[in-house]
Amino acid sequence: MKIRVSLLLLLVTGALMAQESLSLFECHRLAIEHAPRLRDREHIQEIGKLKTDQVESNWYPSLDLNGKASYQSDVVTITLANENVPVAFPEVPHDQYGFNLDLSQTIFDGGLSKQLKSYEQAAIAADLQQVEVDLYGLKGKVNQYFFAVLALQENRKNLEVHLETLEARAEVIRLAIDQGAMLKTEAKVMDVEVLNLRQSMLEVDSRKRAFLDALAVLCGEAIHADTELESPVFAGVQEAVPDRPEHRLFDLKKASMEAGKELASRKRMPVLYAYGQTGYGKPGYNMLSGEWDFYYLLGAGLRWNIWDWNKSSRERQLLEQQQFILDNQRSSFDKELESLLVQEEANIEQYKEAMLLEEEVLRLREEISSDAALKLENGTITATDYITELNKESISRIKLAMQQVNLMKSYASYLNLLGNL
Repeated sequence: MKIRVSLLLLLVTGALMAQESLSLFECHRLAIEHAPRLRDREHIQEIGKLKTDQVESNWYPSLDLNGKASYQSDVVTITLANENVPVAFPEVPHDQYGFNLDLSQTIFDGGLSKQLKSYEQAAIAADLQQVEVDLYGLKGKVNQYFFAVLALQENRKNLEVHLETLEARAEVIRLAIDQGAMLKTEAKVMDVEVLNLRQSMLEVDSRKRAFLDALAVLCGEAIHADTELESPVFAGVQEAVPDRPEHRLFDLKKASMEAGKELASRKRMPVLYAYGQTGYGKPGYNMLSGEWDFYYLLGAGLRWNIWDWNKSSRERQLLEQQQFILDNQRSSFDKELESLLVQEEANIEQYKEAMLLEEEVLRLREEISSDAALKLENGTITATDYITELNKESISRIKLAMQQVNLMKSYASYLNLLGNL
């Protein structure tokens, strides 16, 4: 699935705390750096090393030290039927003691250890990729708070423009009142509107502070209330394909299952091993001796599970069924991803068209407000009439800013869905 997407993201990074600006990419970087999940990489890698070392130790010889002490009520005795024959046979001692050192060394295991190592490595690779998937998911959460703050930031700027215009117009009205050209009521109307605007600005500041605090929790550092979030600029269009970390995770999980199937087959391969024993005991290997003695033996053995009641076959079948489920999960993920991308493409086009219309509306509203300002100065309309038109201009400016922020948010969401953010 090839999709047209804006890929060139121009963002300027900044620092936190008392910095002047903060970019979207900087927030992504900080959120990942301070994510507790990030530390799991080292633990998973250490687990992988331990498991690999454990598999390699299968080739090391095993040494077991054991001892025994026993007393038997009956022992083997040898007697002749003819008691006249002067032959005396030694008697096996009733008490027996022994201290043994047993040695076993695998010589050939049919590739079992090698395949077990491959399986453990494949499983660790999948676990590491799961961490990458979880970390990538943080970017979507950062985007929510970042663009929420950015929208409030633009809203605050437009309120400031509105306030400056009102205050400038209120000053003109006061001069007219001093000259007796207007009633004092007109100034009071302007003052009330200025107070309302200041109240709106306080509300915006409070909401912005709340979202900044939430963003700071994800980034792991405090963000100053005066920090300016930079508006990301997207430019350039080219063909691209999704590159989600989940796709690599699906591949690695499938590879792990394939390694598991091969491992199940290897469990039935013959195993050749050597063994030995040395010790000191009473008696030794000569059971008829009642003396303490040193002894040893060397040998080789073969172990082959020629029939396991289809246990390994069932293990492979289980893994095959799990692979089918994994394939269905991937298909479902791709289908949902395609649906979300189509929705986001529609949103992008909608915001582009809405911006063009709102720009024209704002241009006309500015002209209407300018005409209303002249009429107010000439005394042909009241301050209330002027404020009505100015508010409509301010609302249009805020709507345009929101459309711009929504467009940036949709671009970021689109790139995030593709795995290219």
